Amino acid sequence: KFAVNEPIRTGDRIAVVGGGNTAMDACRTAIRLGAKEVYLLYRRTEEEMPADYSEIVEGREEGVIFKYLVSPMEIIGKDGKVNKIRLQKMKQGPADASGRKRPIPIEGEEEIIEVDSVIVSIGQKINAAGFEEVDKTNRGNIASDLGTFTTNLDGVFAGGDATNQGAGIAIQAIGDAKNAAAMICRYLEGEKLSYKKPYFVERENVSADEFKDLEKKYRPKMPHVKPEIRRHNFEEVIEGYSEEAAKEDAMRCLECGCHDYFECQLLSLANEYEVEPDRLAGEAHNRRADDNHPFIHRNVDKCILCGLCVRVCDEVMGVGALGLIDRGFDTVVKSGLDTCLQESDCIACGQCISVCPTGALGERLNIEKAVPLNPVETKTVCSGCSVGCNMKVDTKGELLLRARPDKDSAVDNGLLCINGRFGYDSFNDVKRITSPMIRKDGVLEEVTLEEAALYVAKRAKSLSLLYGSESLG
Repeated sequence: KFAVNEPIRTGDRIAVVGGGNTAMDACRTAIRLGAKEVYLLYRRTEEEMPADYSEIVEGREEGVIFKYLVSPMEIIGKDGKVNKIRLQKMKQGPADASGRKRPIPIEGEEEIIEVDSVIVSIGQKINAAGFEEVDKTNRGNIASDLGTFTTNLDGVFAGGDATNQGAGIAIQAIGDAKNAAAMICRYLEGEKLSYKKPYFVERENVSADEFKDLEKKYRPKMPHVKPEIRRHNFEEVIEGYSEEAAKEDAMRCLECGCHDYFECQLLSLANEYEVEPDRLAGEAHNRRADDNHPFIHRNVDKCILCGLCVRVCDEVMGVGALGLIDRGFDTVVKSGLDTCLQESDCIACGQCISVCPTGALGERLNIEKAVPLNPVETKTVCSGCSVGCNMKVDTKGELLLRARPDKDSAVDNGLLCINGRFGYDSFNDVKRITSPMIRKDGVLEEVTLEEAALYVAKRAKSLSLLYGSESLG
């Protein structure tokens, strides 16, 4: 009612029954409308409340009184108005289907509190009138495919709060609408829609021990308007991160995902042929060997032992820095005599990376947070020397990710040296000079390209006049 500007009479003492974000909205709105006492009545504990933790903290700061492990038994009235509410005290029992401990009444233990209004916020369900022919879930929600948003009726699509698991946060419903619109467009264009979840390698046995070497960083504290100010108005509570704090928060990410996700041939073929590797699951290595090579990153557990890196290193480059070590299930690609790659004969040409069909070999990107990115490819010429080797440069926005050889190039036979393959990294150096400078009175000053070009031309001409045309190369 408040949101649509309808008149509201709630009184000084409000009881809100529920534990979700809507219940918290009701509590915090009641305080802003002038209520002197606002009680949140919830039949479980705070740890089991579905409301966002920030809502609970901010509500408590604004004066909401939380009463846990209580359940309304009776609303008592006087002169046709709410006067009191009688509560049954509860205790925790065994876990229910949701995984939360079931609240059990404590016989003979009750509580009565005086209130002027009771707001019930204990859940919601859809009104399915007019949708009788659409299949429903056991919760009574519309059943729709998670990938295509199709229902059992041809041409009828569904997404958002009324479907499948029910209501979530608003942005989830908005996202469903955006994705469903794309599917509806494809349907109207005559495409037969079908959806199959792509195969991904997923791990559920990740323990904290795997991150023991990483520093634990907590989220920066979000600036808020003070409770004594915000409880008297409906302005925004959160002031938002500064640019520095936003970057600090983003830097906490552990970069989940394979860096070769967008180019991994194994993943592409696995989805194309609808493989089900889980049915063949068995013993797995957890070696994660890394040689600390300055340019090449290795993850031997992603190696499929195709041998392409070994062959290109030996047969094409004539180096032989890599080999297949051990036999059978324990076979691994590594440098000879059990040395690390950095100490081997490796010349860092990067050809092993170019032929690797998985994420077992990759560029060690010299950027602070290297996450999987779908880059834009641009063909260009290497500027490392005068040979003019052809190369492909991968970029994402203004970020230069990597340089790769052009396999169709006749100039270099599809090969690059260490400078062409990894020398591009200097462009990511924050100390790199990006504007022309001229030394004036002993001090370097930034100038325009036009002024710099004219300066060079004049100096070149003066050198030729002073020392002859042979003096300038």
